[in-house]
Amino acid sequence: MNPTPEQIQKINHFSKVHIDMCAKIASVVDIEECEPKEQLLTEGDTGDTMVLVFQGQVEVSKNMMVKTASGFATSRKPIIRLETTDPRPAAEPETEPTVFVVEAPAFGIGEFSLVLDNAIRTAHVNATTPLKYGILSLEDFTNIVKDNPEIGGSVYFEVAKSAVNNLATASGDISNLTQAFFFALTR
Repeated sequence: MNPTPEQIQKINHFSKVHIDMCAKIASVVDIEECEPKEQLLTEGDTGDTMVLVFQGQVEVSKNMMVKTASGFATSRKPIIRLETTDPRPAAEPETEPTVFVVEAPAFGIGEFSLVLDNAIRTAHVNATTPLKYGILSLEDFTNIVKDNPEIGGSVYFEVAKSAVNNLATASGDISNLTQAFFFALTR
């Protein structure tokens, strides 16, 4: 089953796309379902698909190096949870969040895959509730944009805004880490 054009338009990357063009995107996306704990994206993998979440909650996490008594180990740390509001998740999350939960009518993950061949996944994404989602491939999106160039501008603009916001956050994080490291060295 395909999502409706209205479901596509709820996703921030497609919110400025005319409903007729959202119908074209919806025609190449199938709604799938998964259970909690299913991993949708893996940090470090390359990918050419964007995950469109229509109902449910996911947790975004990253691998972090942690110092232990025996040396350094890799640990996965949650960063944020994303949750749909229209509709709300069908069930409560299996685990309590330890990070902030951001709510949106629907949302997309892996948007850089719409502009880069073999984009590298920057985080792990796991379902924390039953999920209804779809997959939009770079190939399908590129074909739609070739036939309907007006879609590209607004979507690429939204993806660029996302990239700039991520860069600004990363820059702030690096600055804070640098200051903390400098403080630790001077103690």
